[in-house]
Amino acid sequence: MKAIAKLRFIDNEGNNIFCSGAEELFSLIEETGSVRHAADTMGLSYSKAWKIIRRIEEYTGKEAVSCVQGGRGGGKASLTEEGRRILSEYIDIQRKLDEFIAREVQDETL
Repeated sequence: MKAIAKLRFIDNEGNNIFCSGAEELFSLIEETGSVRHAADTMGLSYSKAWKIIRRIEEYTGKEAVSCVQGGRGGGKASLTEEGRRILSEYIDIQRKLDEFIAREVQDETL
């Protein structure tokens, strides 16, 4: 048996702000350069992906994803410095949480 924990940041009302789904979305936006491709890869609607992004931006008060509108070559999306900071900090805290659990729960059985 293995113990795992999923990190989730919530606001004071208990609403999700950033979780593993947002981590995957942000990572895919950086990888693909597209919110639409990131959403499609995750099986999310484009509008749901933007709701996640907007919720994070509203909470932080900073732009997390920057978009250049399409044209002949198509549009491009990327994380802003703030978006990369949020993603990096989430990944780092999740890694520390995983290490803590691995250290504290070693082969414990119920």
